[in-house]
Amino acid sequence: MVVSESDAKFMFCPLLKTSDDKMKMCQVDRCMMWCWTDDTKQEGYCGLAGRPGASK
Repeated sequence: MVVSESDAKFMFCPLLKTSDDKMKMCQVDRCMMWCWTDDTKQEGYCGLAGRPGASK
């Protein structure tokens, strides 16, 4: 799912958890898995699930 940076900041990351197992929010461009969809860096996606719209 392609989303804006500001929207991604309010989504939970399945890999980030606190010491008491609560999920943390997406780190967007501070994460190695974050991929931008264009050079303007307005929208992107989490690379954990693969490229959006790519078939298997």
